[in-house]
Amino acid sequence: MGNFTHKQLCEIGSKWLIKVIHWKYRCNYVVSEFVSMCSEQPDIFGLRGGEHTIMIEVKASRSDFLADFKKAHRQIKYGIGKERYYLCETNLINIDELPERWGLLYCDENKNITIIKESERFTDVNVDGEMRVMYSIIRRLSKKRQVFDFKSAVAKIF
Repeated sequence: MGNFTHKQLCEIGSKWLIKVIHWKYRCNYVVSEFVSMCSEQPDIFGLRGGEHTIMIEVKASRSDFLADFKKAHRQIKYGIGKERYYLCETNLINIDELPERWGLLYCDENKNITIIKESERFTDVNVDGEMRVMYSIIRRLSKKRQVFDFKSAVAKIF
């Protein structure tokens, strides 16, 4: 235990989400330790298509895991991610400690991630929060107000 820092687990989890072989988990776009106007600040957030979002909370210690339950969006059970997972080192969190419908990922000493429990699909998702994350990503990538004209492949800057 304690081999990886929170940052290292975020990097390992982000790479896994981009490269994982199974299409059910793989995302085309992943942000890590991302801060936006969303009330929830995900450690890892992945997007693929219009309906596929995965939020991963990284926990490097027991105290961090236990503190997670005190967050306002955890108490009302209304967060981002149509699938939600905890990622931690092997055996840090037990399946019976998970909130309802959450999944669990273990990272071993060789940086391999194993799906211990699959997340169930969440239908009560904070869509406004997900839109805030996506807007923040676009804003940071483009830097200026613009119209993306994909027919002529030219961005018009205002």
